[in-house]
Amino acid sequence: MTEYQLNEEKKYYNFQGKLPHVGLTSEAAVIPLEAPHNSPKLITDTTLRDGAQDPRFAIFPNEAKLKYFDLLHKLDNGTGRIESVEVFIYQKRDLWTLEKLLARGYDYPRVTTWTRATPKDIKLLVDVGQGRIKETGMLASSSDHHIFDKLGFRSKKEAMDKYLAPILTACEHGIIPRVHLEDVTKADIAGWVIPFIQRTLKETNKQAHFRLCDTLGIGVPDPWVDLPLGLPKLVSTISVATGAELEFHGHNDFGFATANCMAAFRYGCKRVNVTVAGLGERTGNAALEQVVANYIRFFGDPGFNLEALTEMEELICEEVAPTHEKLPVIGKSIFTTQAGLHQTGVQKQKEAEGGLIYLPFDPFIIGRSTAELNRIGALSGMDGLVAILNREWDSATGEVEKFSVTSRVIKRIYDMIHDSFDGCYDSSQDKYCGYRTSFWEPQELLELAKRFLAERQN
Repeated sequence: MTEYQLNEEKKYYNFQGKLPHVGLTSEAAVIPLEAPHNSPKLITDTTLRDGAQDPRFAIFPNEAKLKYFDLLHKLDNGTGRIESVEVFIYQKRDLWTLEKLLARGYDYPRVTTWTRATPKDIKLLVDVGQGRIKETGMLASSSDHHIFDKLGFRSKKEAMDKYLAPILTACEHGIIPRVHLEDVTKADIAGWVIPFIQRTLKETNKQAHFRLCDTLGIGVPDPWVDLPLGLPKLVSTISVATGAELEFHGHNDFGFATANCMAAFRYGCKRVNVTVAGLGERTGNAALEQVVANYIRFFGDPGFNLEALTEMEELICEEVAPTHEKLPVIGKSIFTTQAGLHQTGVQKQKEAEGGLIYLPFDPFIIGRSTAELNRIGALSGMDGLVAILNREWDSATGEVEKFSVTSRVIKRIYDMIHDSFDGCYDSSQDKYCGYRTSFWEPQELLELAKRFLAERQN
C-alpha cells in the first residue's frame, strides 16, 4: 500500500460565494472489492445529535429522544443494520438522556457519543461512560478552510498531532474513535486526508474508523466527477489507499444527500449516517427513511419493521417540529393525487393484473392503512370523485359502491366543481373572477350528493 506524504502547502477550494463548480475526469471511480472493512452495509443515526441542531426548533425534548430511540430499535427489528445512535455528553439533559438510553439495554442500535478531538472531552467521556460507551465520534476538521481559517493551526502537521493525542487516549480506554473528517469535500485528499488516515491507523493499530463528512452538501454522486467533490472518487480513492472502515455523513444543500449515501455504499463505505426526516443544519442531513427505503432496493430487506417510520414521522411532527407533507417515503400526502388521469390509474390499480399503476409502493408497508389517495381540486376527474363519495357514503350509510362515473349525480357534482374553479368571466376586466382556490372537502361532496339524490327522488 502506497504511503502518502503530508503536503504542508495550503490548498483551498474558494468558490467566491458562487455555486461550486463540478469538474469531470477522464476516468471513472473504481468500485473496491467487497471486504470486511466495507461490508456488510450499515446505517448509523445522528438524529439526537446533528439532527437536534436543526435551526427550526430550540430543543429536541428529552422525552422525545427516548421515544425516538425506542422507534429506531423497532425499525431495526433485530437486524443489527441500524447499528448505532449518537448523542452529546455536555449538558445535564445530555447526561440524563444518555443514562436512560443505556438503561434500555438494546443490542441495536448501540449508544455512541460525540466529542471534539481534545483531551478534556475524552476525559469527560471516560468519566460519564464508566466503561459503557464503546465508541465515540470525534471531530477532526479536515479542510484547510477549517484547519487554518477556523481553528487557527499553524500547520497541517500541528493539526494532525493535536487530533491524534485524544484519539490515542480513547483507544487506551477501550473506546473506538470514529474520526469525523469535517468538510472533507473541500479538503486536500492526497496531501492531508490520506496521510492522516494512514498515520492514525498505524498508531491506533487499525482501531480507528473514519467518517467522511460532506459538511456543506456539495458532494456529487457521479463517478466521473473529480476530487474532492465527486463522492464515488472520494470514497474509492480513500478506501483503496488506506483500507480503513469508512462512513459517509451527508448534507442535502444540493439535493444529493440520499444519492450520495447510496454512492458511498457502492464505492467503499461500510456505513452511512442519517437523521429522520432529514433533520439538521441548513437543508438538513441525509434522511433515514429515504436511505432505509433505498437500502432495501439495493441490498434487499434484512427484516426492517417499516411501520416504525410512520410512527417516527408522527413523533417528530407532534413533539419536535412540523414535517413537510411531501417528504419522500413518510410524508402524509405522498400517496395523494388530484389529477384526473392519475386518479383514474389509482382506482384501476386495485384490480390491475400488473399491480400498482400510480403508486411507487403500497402505503400499507409503512403503516399507512388510511392514506388519502384522492383530493378534489381544479384538475380532478370523475374517478377520484367517485372514490371519495363511495367511501364517504359507505361510512355514513353502510351502503357500498353507491356511485359510478356514469351516475347523473356524479356528472352534476363534477360540473359544479369545475364551475367553481372557473369562476365568472368579467368582460370589462378581461379576466375570470371569484373562482375557488381551495380543495373540495369530502363532507362538502357528500352533502351535495345527498341533496342531488333527494332532488331526483322528489
